[in-house]
Formats: sequence, C-alpha cells, structure tokens
Amino acid sequence: MTFRQLLTTGLIVASGVTAAAQAPATTTPPVKTQVDVQAGAGQQRVDAFFKALASGAPDTFEAMAKEHYAPELLARRTPADRTQMVERIRADFGQLTLGTIERSKDGPVTLSVRGATGMQGTIEVTLGPPPAERITRVAIEVGDVGPRESAPPPDVRGTMTPAELAQGLDAYLAPLVASDAFSGVVLVARAGVPVYEKAFGPADRERKAANKIDTRFNIGSINKIFTKTAVAQLVSQGKLKLSDALGTLLPDYPNAATKAATVDQLLSHQGGIADFFGPAFDQAPKDGFRSNADYYRLVAAQAPLFAPGARREYCNGCYIVLGAIIAKVTGVPYETYIAEHVYAPAGMTTAGPTGSDAATGYTRRSPGGPVPLQTNVSQHGWSGSAAGGGYATARDLLNFDAALRAGRLADPTQTAWLLQVDNVTPGRSEGELGIAGGAPGLNGVLESSRTWTVVVLANLDPPAAQQLGVAIHRRLSR
Repeated sequence: MTFRQLLTTGLIVASGVTAAAQAPATTTPPVKTQVDVQAGAGQQRVDAFFKALASGAPDTFEAMAKEHYAPELLARRTPADRTQMVERIRADFGQLTLGTIERSKDGPVTLSVRGATGMQGTIEVTLGPPPAERITRVAIEVGDVGPRESAPPPDVRGTMTPAELAQGLDAYLAPLVASDAFSGVVLVARAGVPVYEKAFGPADRERKAANKIDTRFNIGSINKIFTKTAVAQLVSQGKLKLSDALGTLLPDYPNAATKAATVDQLLSHQGGIADFFGPAFDQAPKDGFRSNADYYRLVAAQAPLFAPGARREYCNGCYIVLGAIIAKVTGVPYETYIAEHVYAPAGMTTAGPTGSDAATGYTRRSPGGPVPLQTNVSQHGWSGSAAGGGYATARDLLNFDAALRAGRLADPTQTAWLLQVDNVTPGRSEGELGIAGGAPGLNGVLESSRTWTVVVLANLDPPAAQQLGVAIHRRLSR
C-alpha cells in the first residue's frame, strides 16, 4: 500500500466506521469479470451484497445482511455499526461501480470497485462452506485516489504563471462554490512558495462569517502524519523501536489479545484495535473528549477486532494507542509533545487540538439519509486525538510539508522513511505525500511532491476538498 492509502480517510472494514454522507450511490453493472464466482448460493450472496452496498441505503443493506450473513458475522456488529459503514462508503466513493470479480480456489471473492469521486478499492467477501455459503467476513480496503469523475479536471498546467494559474483555478472553483459543493481554502505552492491562495464560502452560516485564508479547519485524519512524525523522532532517539510490543510499552493496557501488537503494526493499521467511532462514542457527551487520553480510555476498554497482524483495517484506535505510547515514553501529554516537537519546529503557529475559533463544519449526513446542511458539532469530540480531529490552517500544512522535506522534523533516515524514499535530497527532498482527512462536515487534503504542494481544506462533507486537491495536483504535475 502507498503512504496515501494508509493515512487517508478511507481504509474501511464492514464492521462499521463513520464518515460523512454524500448523495446515495446507484448500482452500475460490472464491466468485466476475470474469474467467475461459482454459480449457486455464493454467487447470489455476493451479488446481493454489492447491490445493497451500492444502493447507499442502510435499511437495504441491513435486510441483505440478515438474509446473507452468517450468524456469527451478523452478531459481530450492531445494525448501527453497519449503518455507519454504508454511510462511510457512500461518502468516500459516491456512485459505486463494480469492476472485476475474482475468486481463487478456497479463497475469498475479491471485488474491485471504483467510485465517482475517483476512490478505488477492493472488497474481500469470504463465504462459508456449501451448500449455504453464507458470508462470514467482509473487508473493504481503499486503494489509490484517482482523478474525480464527477467533474472535468481543472484547466491548469505547471508551466503557467501565477496569474494564469489563478485565472484557471478561479474559473474551475467558481461553479463549485456557487452550487455549495465547496466551501473552504485552496492553496497551491511551487517549491514551497505559495502561488495561489484563496478562501471561499462561509465559515459560519448563522453569523454570516466568511472563510479567510487564515481560517482554521478541522483536518480529520491528516493528524495521523503528525503522530507518525513523533514516532519517527522517538525511534531516531532510541526511545522506541518499530518492533516494540504494545504490552511492553503500556503494561496496563487492558486487552491481552492485542498486547502483542507492535508499533509497526499500529502504524500500518494491522493492530486490531477497536475504533472509537461507534455506539459508545455516539452516546457519550462530546465535551468529555478533551485529550487523546480520553479517547484512549474509550478504545482500550473495547474488545479488539482481530489478532495483531491478522489483517489490515483502517484503524483510528491504533493511532490513539500510539498517542498514549508517545505520552508514556516522553512523560508529557501527547498534545504537549506534538506542539513542542512537530508544530513548533515546522512553524505551524496556529495548529492545535481544539477549534473554538475554527470554521464550523456543515454536514448533510443523517442516519436516515441526506438532509439539508446542519452543523456537525454533535458528531465530533471537543478536542482531537492522535488519530485525527485537530485543527490547522492551509499555511500550517504547507509549513509542515516544507519542514519535513527540509529535514527539520526528523533525521535523514527517518525523513526518508516518512517520505518513502531511499534517500533524502538536499534542500527540498523528493517523495510524494497524499494525506487526507474527513468526517461529517470536514474534509482536507495535502497533496505534495518536490515541486508542487496543494492544500485544500473544507468545512463540508467529503470529498469536497479531497477530490479538488487530487485533481489540481495531478494536473500541475503532468
């Protein structure tokens, strides 16, 4: 998997994680079948699964699960969990298209899928023994984010002057802002120097306050790269090893089954830690989540999803546990360490875990399907965590990218690890970053290479910012 895939919002398992809702998806017939699923009950169950998932309707999916899931899989998650999963898929993918179907002997059925947002992924559907062949496991993994299909790419090129680039981007963004499909900030920089930076839409619709270029936004899972940077620093100092076990670092961790998870497995979403999203979080007062330690208490008390290393599933809980490890190893709260050792040296002067002065998020998501825009204040904690939910400006993220590439946040070995290159290069290092974050009423993306950096932040549901950032960066990098 690529770096983008591990830090974006969308590595999902059919056990239920939350995200924002888009317009309901519609079913599109498969375009190609490489290996036919064996005719019979198994094929019918796989067909029913995809049709229900592509409908974007939680009630339809729940009816399918009751008919086609094995009892143990049905009991593993609640209907609310499955509703959240369907809404997350609908948010990340939009209209869902089935590409290929493959089945190896005695293995799972693998579906390749693509969404109208450009998101791609694979779905593994494991079937039980014949003749019933009920569905016993489902894993959904998001792949690379392609250019969005719902609108043409921007008419810009990397050879343009700043004035030409501004003219092209203004024309591209104007109809999206006018139709309320985008509200936020777009920043484009060449070699770390901004060449386009504009704000659009309202920051607070009730107060009629407009977004500004220095408006702070909830950046969702983009915060994970700050946690990973902290781990890199501690590894270079000899205070952590990627092979260290969770149980060794946090002896009081309550779940014996996941004490064997290594730091590396937590970073790569293979730790099996429960997500904080779910019924327990939904029912809890959100002002009770004021630090990573508060989120840690929630996830540590929940049963693990699987044995460490058994598979890979997008894992907010893994990063929350990493935040607890950082606090334990350094002797200071996670938030203090990040402020002093990531934000400060990067020049991220307005980044932080809370956002009382930030843009208000607006979502169309509700359990019953899309609704008119409403604030998302009841759907996220008072503070962010090591997994996401902190706040920053577009300039903060540009400064982070510049500091990372210049080697100001980690030594050369760890900088190369963070950028996924063999060696760092002087000045502004090579390496591509694609980091996204999103949840109800918030979406952000940092798309970066040695030459171009694109930051798009939005106070609307995904993929409002992500699809724009990917499209703009890819166009400039051609």
